[in-house]
Amino acid sequence: MPLYDFKCEDCDLEVEVLQKIDEKPPNCPVCGRSMVKLMSDTYFILKGKGWEFDGYGLREKKKGNKQCRKS
Repeated sequence: MPLYDFKCEDCDLEVEVLQKIDEKPPNCPVCGRSMVKLMSDTYFILKGKGWEFDGYGLREKKKGNKQCRKS
């Protein structure tokens, strides 16, 4: 089960909750009102000289007449 961040719009309390994706948002433990799901930060970082620097994916693919040979 994933961790989700929730915020109470009334008292501004933020909590992390471990729950299924289809569960309804929890109630605030302070004021009892329903909380809203927040968009969480990701920790995915590309390092090094990767596709963004050398234009990977933008290059034209060479179209050749390669034929399969059956042995």
